[in-house]
Amino acid sequence: MNAMILAAGRGERLRPLTDQIPKPMVRVQGRPVIVHTLLRLAHLGITRIVINACHLADKLIEYVGDGSPWGVQVTWSREACCLDTGGGVVNALHHMGDAPFLVVNGDILWNCDLRPMLAYFDPARMDGVLGMVASPAGEGGDFLCDPSSGQLQRAKADPNSLTYAGILVVAPAALRHYPLAPFSLNRFFDDALLAGRLRGFPLRGQWADMGTPERLAKTAQMDWISDDLCVYNTAGGG
Repeated sequence: MNAMILAAGRGERLRPLTDQIPKPMVRVQGRPVIVHTLLRLAHLGITRIVINACHLADKLIEYVGDGSPWGVQVTWSREACCLDTGGGVVNALHHMGDAPFLVVNGDILWNCDLRPMLAYFDPARMDGVLGMVASPAGEGGDFLCDPSSGQLQRAKADPNSLTYAGILVVAPAALRHYPLAPFSLNRFFDDALLAGRLRGFPLRGQWADMGTPERLAKTAQMDWISDDLCVYNTAGGG
């Protein structure tokens, strides 16, 4: 399976830090976030990776290059203007082939075994599967997820709601009719929900979002982030 890392955004919530460096190059425990992601994917055996780039693209491309230092093969999808998450994926479809592929946000950290989610995806019944995690304390989640069927329902205020982890398996054919223009993946999620072709899959392991200064500071205290061996310790859930 191929993968795409979404890395084009400006990182408004992390400014002024991201005025000088691309958000995926922000360091967590001494290592850029995008390197953590590349290592996780390589450990899973996913080595063909497309990364989109827009904000401070030259810096990001110069640093990551072809991905060989981390055991992966990187192809770049440059954007003249930021196409948001949905438009960014559509712009890269010609790199992805016809098989389902993985999409990972460039501002998350995770130590989850994604193989059960990849195996769960059934293109005959599904356009996409969203990796779901428990909502951070004090925050509402994004969806209710039926534990038996994986069916999703939008739900912000429900205490049982789960958070979309920024990890998605998607069928390329489900996105090919969308415009090459800026739009959020949420548009695709809503369309697939309406068609009954979106599922959720609760992930086991650890997960963190470093997209705000407060969350970035918290990640410095998490002892699992620099675990290069990806030992999926599910005792703590998440």
